Amino acid sequence: MTYPLTVPPLRHRMRAALNQLRGLGAVADPVTGSTESTMVVAALHEARHNTLPVTVRTRGGHLMPRLSVDTVGARHVNLNTDAGEQVIVPLRFIESVQHQRPTTDGDQGLL
Repeated sequence: MTYPLTVPPLRHRMRAALNQLRGLGAVADPVTGSTESTMVVAALHEARHNTLPVTVRTRGGHLMPRLSVDTVGARHVNLNTDAGEQVIVPLRFIESVQHQRPTTDGDQGLL
């Protein structure tokens, strides 16, 4: 099996993925060129799959509570508010994602 010269070897892709997971700064994925955090994307996919509401903190310090994840794209995420409004946020602007789970009194609480 041969690969085109534009595809970097597996060891380079693995090193970039491990550096992202370790939090050693924004390391571009050699295949896609993406610098978005692997952990943020994984948390968004988990929330979409389990239909969990999330709170998103952007790199500017803005807090967007109680959003549901509609779709996760390669460079952006579609979110829905409680009021039914759609919000499109580029993944590079998201600093952290917190899942919300129901508390014992029925309210939504942060994990």
